[in-house]
Amino acid sequence: MNRFLSTRGWNALTVLMISVLLTSCISVPTGTTKIYRKADAEKSAGPQTDKAPDQVVFDKTLFRNSIDPKLTIRKSGADKTGADVFAIYLSDGYFKYLKDMGGVNEVVVVAEFTETSAGTESDTVYRVLGPYFGVADKAGAPFLNKLLYGPKTLDSDHLNMRLTVLEYDQGENENSAAFLDFIQSVTQTLSLANPVTVSEQAFATEIAKSLISLNKDDVVMTIDINFTGNAGELESMTHNGSYIPLNVGDYVLINKEQCAPANCYFQMTDKKRTWNPFAWIGDIVMLVPTAMRRGWTDTPDGPALAEVVSDDLGYANHRLTVEDTSPLNSGHKPFTDKTWLALSIVKGGDASLWEKRKLLTQAEISIQNMIKVRGGPLAFNQNFQTAKQALDDVSKAEALSRSGVTFVLPLATNGAFAPTTGTADDEYCLYHSSSLSDVVASFYRIDANNIPQQLAATDIVKNTAKTTPNNTCFTVTAAARTVGTYDMLAAYKVGGNVLTQKLRYKIEK
Repeated sequence: MNRFLSTRGWNALTVLMISVLLTSCISVPTGTTKIYRKADAEKSAGPQTDKAPDQVVFDKTLFRNSIDPKLTIRKSGADKTGADVFAIYLSDGYFKYLKDMGGVNEVVVVAEFTETSAGTESDTVYRVLGPYFGVADKAGAPFLNKLLYGPKTLDSDHLNMRLTVLEYDQGENENSAAFLDFIQSVTQTLSLANPVTVSEQAFATEIAKSLISLNKDDVVMTIDINFTGNAGELESMTHNGSYIPLNVGDYVLINKEQCAPANCYFQMTDKKRTWNPFAWIGDIVMLVPTAMRRGWTDTPDGPALAEVVSDDLGYANHRLTVEDTSPLNSGHKPFTDKTWLALSIVKGGDASLWEKRKLLTQAEISIQNMIKVRGGPLAFNQNFQTAKQALDDVSKAEALSRSGVTFVLPLATNGAFAPTTGTADDEYCLYHSSSLSDVVASFYRIDANNIPQQLAATDIVKNTAKTTPNNTCFTVTAAARTVGTYDMLAAYKVGGNVLTQKLRYKIEK
């Protein structure tokens, strides 16, 4: 009897060991990440359901065949209003589960952006956020409003964005742990979240590639998407195939998890939809390893595996929410069924720093070649000329960034532009740098429907007698100084470029 029990014990131990081996050898598959865009206020209206109006917030037409001139980022031009400048931020997020054994992890976010300009490696920009240590399952993201890309102008028709979230088990792999410690220490000297110099850019590129290839089984979520910009000719086209416009607004990346054998039950029989006996045998054999894996490790539960129903979701303050139906509460609660990240595409900003960095990078590479490469007098002279041209271009870019006009007359005691009503003519004066020339301006009054109506050219006339290298003045009649909101659209030359700039002002009683 003891011998029989001993045999049974050894058999059970053998099954347990095989189960542990199977459990440890099968990796959890990466889920499918979809992108959703928060609808604009005017587009969220319409036929209402039984849900609250603020619940219907996701755009149903993410893929379109037309460009919205107000929302879609334009391809770069000379516009001081910032209408062709944009930036992308990683706003917030939530991790449903991270593929670990002990519940404590290191998280790294790798962002890759490519604008197909020359088709070279320099067109790709990498950002590495983290590592963030001690991140637990079912926890909010340890970052808020992190700048990923820009502010800059769109230099091509398309922007490719690839986001990858990686998880490393704390202490799981000594090599991985050492690599993450190295990244954390080196970021004190080199910036990986915003690489500037050639060395930082090259280092960030190699770190990003190494992070992705180091442990491909621990990808929490990933998405690779192409946005289409407003290059001009698409705006008037209405019969194209669908594409995703690079529209400003808030986006949410939601990860729907996937199942595989040893992660979910009855995968071979497709949840009892087949009568294949070998499939049944396989599922029965895998019951114990699957139960052990689901009990000891992170595996997708029902809500994480379910399809995303955007109508049930809300979005407020960069947080994904769901309607709270419990009797003790009302309104919305945080959405915790799936892993998600929030993005914001913002229009406006100063793109001059990005442009100057790009030009200075060219000069830096040429200077390094002059120092390190022994190419003879011809190669030295070529690198010298390239560096000199790049520095000249930086000087011009600096002049462009500092160009602009501002009102200096009439001003209130606090220094703000404060025109007033009256029956006599008045005068508006602008200040600008001496490098700016040929200033012309058009003035518009915003009507009750928020539509600009141009003022008559005879009501605001440029006073050439008072024009100086730093000032441009206009004589303004009483008809152009009634109570209301106004826009001045100025155009001027800086070097060989014609720039435009819009200034808004109000006239009160």
